[in-house]
Amino acid sequence: MDSGKSNPPSYEQTLEPIPSSYPHQQTQPTFRMEPVMQPKTTVIVTAPSVGPDPSTIVCPSCRATVVTRLEYETTTRTHVCAAILCLFICWPCVCIPYCSTSCRDANHYCPNCGSFIGTYRK
Repeated sequence: MDSGKSNPPSYEQTLEPIPSSYPHQQTQPTFRMEPVMQPKTTVIVTAPSVGPDPSTIVCPSCRATVVTRLEYETTTRTHVCAAILCLFICWPCVCIPYCSTSCRDANHYCPNCGSFIGTYRK
């Protein structure tokens, strides 16, 4: 009843060294290490709410409690306000939107590490 098929080698047989064609060399069994997968943790960082004035917050980057540093940015709204003043023949007052903080966005930065924290848009 031999059908020509042989059973696969047992586990012990696969660990035995395989003879080499050279008598002075012996092949050692090779074991493959599989990495252990650790469960991933997800951290959700939300942007702190900032206002038009410097805010006291915990910096998401350096984890220090700081009062934010503000830098104002000129936006399209600033240019539109200046254009409206120019159209109504108030051209001497065109520079007011560029000097005022009410027509510009306030960008908040951490004074400790310099990272961007958020923007307050008016």
